[in-house]
Amino acid sequence: MGKITRTDLFVHDLVHDNPCLNKYTSDYNSPEFLKKRGYDAKTFDLYNCAQYGLLWDGVGEKYGRAPIFPEGSESRAWVEAKRAELTELYTAMNKQGLGVSFMMDIIVFPLAVTEIFPEILNENGEIDIMKPMTKALIGEMFDEMFTAFPQITGIYIRYGETYSGERYGLPYYKGNNPIIGEGEEYHISLINTLIESVCKKNNREIYYRSWGFGDFQHDKNIYLRISEKIEPHENFYFCIKHTTGDFMRCTPFNQSLGCGKHKQIVEVQAAREYEGKGAFPDYIADGVINGCEEFKWLMQDERPRCLRDVVNTEDSIIKGIWTWSRGGGWDGPYINGKNGMNGEVEVKGGSELWCDINAYVISNWAKDTAKSDKYYALQYAREILGMSETDAAKFYEILTLSAKAVLFGRGMNNGNFKWESWWTRDQNIDPILFGINIDNAIKTDSYDVLLWEKEYSVKLWQQMIELADSITTGNATEYIRVTCRYGYYLFSLFEAMYTANIYARLEGGEEKVDDAKRRYDALWEEWKKLKEENEFCPTLYVKEDVNQQLIGYEGNRGFDALVNKI
Repeated sequence: MGKITRTDLFVHDLVHDNPCLNKYTSDYNSPEFLKKRGYDAKTFDLYNCAQYGLLWDGVGEKYGRAPIFPEGSESRAWVEAKRAELTELYTAMNKQGLGVSFMMDIIVFPLAVTEIFPEILNENGEIDIMKPMTKALIGEMFDEMFTAFPQITGIYIRYGETYSGERYGLPYYKGNNPIIGEGEEYHISLINTLIESVCKKNNREIYYRSWGFGDFQHDKNIYLRISEKIEPHENFYFCIKHTTGDFMRCTPFNQSLGCGKHKQIVEVQAAREYEGKGAFPDYIADGVINGCEEFKWLMQDERPRCLRDVVNTEDSIIKGIWTWSRGGGWDGPYINGKNGMNGEVEVKGGSELWCDINAYVISNWAKDTAKSDKYYALQYAREILGMSETDAAKFYEILTLSAKAVLFGRGMNNGNFKWESWWTRDQNIDPILFGINIDNAIKTDSYDVLLWEKEYSVKLWQQMIELADSITTGNATEYIRVTCRYGYYLFSLFEAMYTANIYARLEGGEEKVDDAKRRYDALWEEWKKLKEENEFCPTLYVKEDVNQQLIGYEGNRGFDALVNKI
């Protein structure tokens, strides 16, 4: 395969608003902004999926059943209001020449459908896509969808976790993971149903996310085994994350990319929930495009390590890149606008800067892969932030240092012990997973390596603060200074927490424990002061030892859970 450069990739963007939580304040919701930035289509979130604007008129009568949303019912009024809202959103994008797509939970039907057509359910009360009536109703759903919403150009199919029902603000709907039987058989059946109903009959695109329960996303062999049994169609794509697993560091490059006979789209998250969601510098674009630092020891063979390896080839099957400019995870930290369940957490004057730079570099590179990530990052600093050449170079140095600082601050799989990467997510800590890292480091006599990583990260943050303080031009100087300090306090707290917990389990470690706890208390006071003095500063992580009771998952607590017990 010869190496080439590409100028033909399309780019889509998603702002993923979580069900029941306040919607993100984001420039990426603006059709004019997306057009200016060179995007080809907007991907709406799950709640703004067209399936919630369908009336299902005539379907009951066609099959000799009752109507789905009867005239004059509360449920019909809800759908009609949603239909009007979606029409306005989709039309605004089309007016800018942008395609319209959305993430769609497969499979979700109106609750009335599951009651009026009970034969679509299995013995456990789950919607079964293998049943003939289920397939027929899927066809009815898509036929109405593209008639009611001609603006739609494609659908991102999501399976696995399913958000429906009263709890998630969708009171008239019921859904479940469609892969409820033998995984490969169900995937193949679902994909073929989608190709027939959407790609062939209605001439719209399907982007099938190879992400969910099972190993479809993680295992190249399973991906090929499933995909090879499906006939390619010009409107069908597989959508694959660039990581083999969730969006976090120390995760190898996804080997399913560039493989098989189907067209592919690469999924890239710009505001990662395991890394602060844009509350501090966290530059991932270099690693995505050119390969991450940790791949030097995680991937020591000749496998592809980055987008350049799988995109810039003569026969590349990758046709587009899908950025998540905002969204992922649940709750905070919050960087701008009104947030929470009812907008009760507000960050006045906040900024999307650290998410924006990732999305900007990735999306611009997709339009001309001959240039480097540095070229686009410097362009961003000059043209978007208004920096001088000298300060733009300093800004890029902050970006590159941040990638290294986040890697070492969260921790690496260094080969000495198994690292549990999920120990921090959103604004919380999982004490159990944190404890596993401590246990494994001590058992393998690797705790000195773990502590060195955390100390090294803190030093990198100090360098970033010095660089930030020396930047004098542009429209974001104060924000850069404050958020570099934000990162310093957060990762310094991580270092203190690991130090205290490790030496608490080592004989003669009392003095180091006491010192770490003093630093922990002082750092929290300084971090709180930073927030109090700068209203645009992102919200802090949680300190109190309380269960967060998050909508999406459980078991996470504040930082004190790791210090109080010592």
